[in-house]
Amino acid sequence: MIRKGFTIENPLTGTRTIVLESDLETQGRGWLVETRCPPNAPPDIPEHVHLTWTETFEIVSGTASYKLNGVQQTAQSGTIIVMPPGQPQIHPWNVGASELVYRQRDEFGQATPQAVQDVLGVFATLAGLARQGKVDRHGQPKDPLQLAVMLRTLSRYDGYDARLPIPLQKFLAATVGKFAEMRGYRAVYPQYVDGQEG
Repeated sequence: MIRKGFTIENPLTGTRTIVLESDLETQGRGWLVETRCPPNAPPDIPEHVHLTWTETFEIVSGTASYKLNGVQQTAQSGTIIVMPPGQPQIHPWNVGASELVYRQRDEFGQATPQAVQDVLGVFATLAGLARQGKVDRHGQPKDPLQLAVMLRTLSRYDGYDARLPIPLQKFLAATVGKFAEMRGYRAVYPQYVDGQEG
């Protein structure tokens, strides 16, 4: 289970994300994490869109770039960035010479505790797969069935890759993603969220 203090370390970007509030603290309505990015670290995840969630970022220290609805902007310490539902976005990344630290709050608008476990679990699993050399240079699984099963889980909570039409992603999630599940693929593997990774 992902609880307060759980840490996700991305070996490709060097970023470190610490869970400050999980579903227990938010009554299942979202999460709060703190992310630390080394100098010039690129974004952790590609451009994406949430149809129902609001994400708020507070830049604690450093200089960040972010992208919202097709517009790239820069933010300094003290800046609050609100990314509303339905707008394509790229989370803040480090464009400075010092560490970037930001806090990210996701608000679902309703109690969905499983979303906290599933979505953060996907990111923890991606980091684990990266440590094993099973992702490409963009951080996506090399195995298309692994990617499909992860997209299936993210689409369950209305999260989509902004580079592909959403109807196509829904179709792939319902077909290829379901097939991948039947073949034993999982979006979240226990060894990456329970501290048992070998």
